Amino acid sequence: MRTGLHSASARTVGAVALLGLAAIGLGVPGGALGAGGPAAARLHPVAAARLHPATAARGEAARTARFWTPARRRAAARPDETGLAGLAATASFALIAEPDVLPYAVNGRLFVRQGKNAGFCSATAIDTPSRSLVLTAGHCVNSGPQPPDGHAVWSSMLEFVPAYSGDIAPFGAFVAHRKSVFALKQWIEFGNPDFDVGAVVVGPNPEGAKLADAIGGGARLAVDIGRHQEFQTFGYPGKTRRMQGCESPYVGDDFLTYRLPGPPTIAIRCHWTPGASGGGWLIEEGAAIDGLTSYGKRGDASHTFGPYFSRRNVGRLTAGL
Repeated sequence: MRTGLHSASARTVGAVALLGLAAIGLGVPGGALGAGGPAAARLHPVAAARLHPATAARGEAARTARFWTPARRRAAARPDETGLAGLAATASFALIAEPDVLPYAVNGRLFVRQGKNAGFCSATAIDTPSRSLVLTAGHCVNSGPQPPDGHAVWSSMLEFVPAYSGDIAPFGAFVAHRKSVFALKQWIEFGNPDFDVGAVVVGPNPEGAKLADAIGGGARLAVDIGRHQEFQTFGYPGKTRRMQGCESPYVGDDFLTYRLPGPPTIAIRCHWTPGASGGGWLIEEGAAIDGLTSYGKRGDASHTFGPYFSRRNVGRLTAGL
């Protein structure tokens, strides 16, 4: 659900208003509700190319680690209160009392800069041979097409803090080079929510431990399995700086995505609010991830929507990472 670091064009905002869609995503101090969801997407071919920023500056990782001081993390955790009003009032999540134990510890907060704005998303550590993969929403790592020319903005200064709880980072912080940030062409060029997934390969924490080794594992990717699953979903919504959770079964597809190329998005009966974007939808008692938080609909106080995990989206995105 997108509340973006970016501003929405008049054309996209109009489409969102017509369909009653709201975006719930990156928490941004002073930010506005960004546009997103099915109404903002353009029809396009289905080829699912994985893209990443063209360049990364020397010393970027060290600068990122210095940038995200506890004070900046706290500042980034204050999303726009105007944008949150009416969404937070009917939120359906609850505090996770022990976020630093598995399976909760695979979840965390992803701090980013997008353009001049500093903000955050939610994200999940993934079990891959690299032991270093983080999965989040595509709009957390790339803005998608922006007016007036459809240009997309890559996020920078990315830092993942698993089990983040206030100012406490029990496993340390894991920083990524921009060259290790990935999103799919269908999201970057067309804003298709079926492909709103992003991947980040992070470096080790200050003690030299890789992400999955530090937290004791990662969530296995589940793709192309039945849509009818029981989900444990997680995120860092609104002004909270502590992990929240909500359990729900699959409750249907978003019919508005049927006309878009790609697997239609799915819905759960959890009403996540801004800042929860990218938060994982875990199955099998937390052993696997089979979805993530992408968007919500204005006027719908009961549901959250996310991509259906398939080889066509998250499979292609994470191959070899």
